[in-house]
Amino acid sequence: MDHGLNKGEYPLQVLVVEDSLPFAKWIMTQLNSGLTMPHEVHHVDTVQGGVELLRRNAIDLVILDMHLPDGGGMDVFQAIHRSAPEAPIVILSSDDTEALAMEAVRCGAQDYIIKGSDNSQQLMWSIRFAIERKKRLRAEAELQAARIIQQSFLPNKSPSIDGYEVTGAMYPAIETAGDYYDFLTPMSESGSSVCGIAVGDVAGHGLGPAMTMSETRGCLHSFVLLESNLAKLLALTNNVLCGDRSNRFVTLMLGYLDQQTNQFCYASAGHQGWHLSVDGTATELPATGMVLGVLPDETWEIAKSPPLENGDLLVIMTDGIAEAATPAGGDYGDERALDCLRKNRDRGVDEMVQALRNELTEFIGARPQLDDMTIVLAKRVEG
Repeated sequence: MDHGLNKGEYPLQVLVVEDSLPFAKWIMTQLNSGLTMPHEVHHVDTVQGGVELLRRNAIDLVILDMHLPDGGGMDVFQAIHRSAPEAPIVILSSDDTEALAMEAVRCGAQDYIIKGSDNSQQLMWSIRFAIERKKRLRAEAELQAARIIQQSFLPNKSPSIDGYEVTGAMYPAIETAGDYYDFLTPMSESGSSVCGIAVGDVAGHGLGPAMTMSETRGCLHSFVLLESNLAKLLALTNNVLCGDRSNRFVTLMLGYLDQQTNQFCYASAGHQGWHLSVDGTATELPATGMVLGVLPDETWEIAKSPPLENGDLLVIMTDGIAEAATPAGGDYGDERALDCLRKNRDRGVDEMVQALRNELTEFIGARPQLDDMTIVLAKRVEG
């Protein structure tokens, strides 16, 4: 059981491993007077006692003397650390063993204090520092795990569509993203199998929007097995999103490349795309209905792009690209993105996306990326 460093459900559990009873009592007195959060203090005077208690209890913090009746030095630290690798440890050290305490810190302890003087302020500072640092490290680890999970939801390869090169890329602003792109294969349409293309953007970025994105993806992957009509797929997904309590809206363009007409057939909830012809003309593909997650029982229209001729591009981006800003505050804009694709249109789609990414990075400069950036690009190529 993991108490999670006192998230409010349990008192902070502190273990003091110290064989000097007077010093152990002094530590407990300092904890009782200096810690404002609810807490419980456990005391043992041997390494074995500490290991056994750690195996039985979820401990949030260990205060450890490295010289005990049944062990000394790094062996003591390693035994305690192995028993509770997630618990922050504050080392109690004497002047002549400070180097040993520093080695323990290098091996995973959070901090150390020198015994022997009235160092109550240093003790409490070290304890608070250890707790907060461990919280931060745990939060970072959880975000990293969430990023890995979310990345696993993205397509692991581009689809193979006769007559087209297709690719997609997402660049999160932080570890997790509210953007979404997907290739839904197979998707049934008029009795034939096609590759569905989806690009979405949840309001905001971070863990909350990432969870909404995962919910949206789950809806599409489930409903596409039962329903082939693009507008109805949006309606089904919308009703699910309206039923949760996140109050986050989602823009989403969902469609497929019709290989008979070479048009992009789509339904769009507040999301736009572009047909970029070989002569450089950009035709906007507007939304065909409102965003998802606001009102239940909404409906959407189905629309089609102009036919894609050899060399024409289908471009679907999220607004993080257009809204990328320079340190001075100027936005990158949709037209600049389309112009970058025009300049690189003779290259493969993966190279075109990388060229756009490079230009965005140069445009932003030292300013941090403020929003997730996603693009799906399809290029008509005759055999």
